Amino acid sequence: MSSVASLTLISQQFTIYFGIPVFIFGLIGNCLNILMFSSRKLFPSSPCQLYLLTGSISSLVAIVIPLSLRILIGLQYDLTKTNLFLCKARQYLGHISILASLTCVSLATIDRYLISCREIRFRQMSKMSTARLLCVAIVVFWSLHGLPIVIMVNIYPAAANQTVCVNRSTAYGYYLNYFIILILYNILPLAIFVVFGWLTWRNVHKIHQRRIGPELQRLPTNQRQEYQLTRMLLLQICSISLSTIPYTINSLYNAITNQIQKDSLRAAQENLSTTVTNFLFYLNFTISFYIYLSSSKSLRNKFFRKLFSTYSGCRQVMQTVSTITAATANNADRTA
Repeated sequence: MSSVASLTLISQQFTIYFGIPVFIFGLIGNCLNILMFSSRKLFPSSPCQLYLLTGSISSLVAIVIPLSLRILIGLQYDLTKTNLFLCKARQYLGHISILASLTCVSLATIDRYLISCREIRFRQMSKMSTARLLCVAIVVFWSLHGLPIVIMVNIYPAAANQTVCVNRSTAYGYYLNYFIILILYNILPLAIFVVFGWLTWRNVHKIHQRRIGPELQRLPTNQRQEYQLTRMLLLQICSISLSTIPYTINSLYNAITNQIQKDSLRAAQENLSTTVTNFLFYLNFTISFYIYLSSSKSLRNKFFRKLFSTYSGCRQVMQTVSTITAATANNADRTA
């Protein structure tokens, strides 16, 4: 087997054994995230809770459509080559959902910094009214920002009687590679996570130095939940930073070498590198739920009680519906 064929096979195997589990765990995790952040018993209404709820919905969209189609492409079932709707939807919805999710986590990070400040003027900047407005603005802005994708991306003829779903605009290609992918997907959110994550950690550390041991346990419930949110988000920031750095390096390399002629071996090597870093990047939208649960034993207990009560409620509803249906059928038989 040639080196090119071996690298192509490795890329396909990585898609199967890493990409598919990422899809499954991301689908389950984001659904449970939405359930968790929608529950007022687990988290009170706050700007951070709203940002994380909106981010979880955006991450779910990123998992369901763009990632699933990327997995199929890696398995040599590229539906975007023949279906114009899927061709445009993968690019457009991927653009909106990824940027909306990263923006929401960035705003949640900034909100945690504001809440952790001693100065009341900073804490007063964290408002639910502002958070609601920003969440709507995020979706609207990135939806409008991505409209050129719907126009520019199309199915074009390729070599050997094949077709390909690509953007053929050189100007928009530069904007996509150098600004959207390199800056908006990578450098800007990573900078926000690092800067405001460190500032938040520093403020929380100072608070813990003033309140040691039992004093933390005597805090009001809402303050303990705020600390819990902060701890969850700091762990998520660490995870996002680790999975984003390889994607950033690969994106920068692709942008620099985009105009260089490459032989088949180098193209296969770069395709494998892109496959690996892309799936690592999608971990940002997959593992947040599992990070949140691992951050706190009390949260795990509360969440599983909530999950059990939800299951019990659905079961009771189904039993009631079955009873009513059976009674209706018996009455109909008697009437007949």
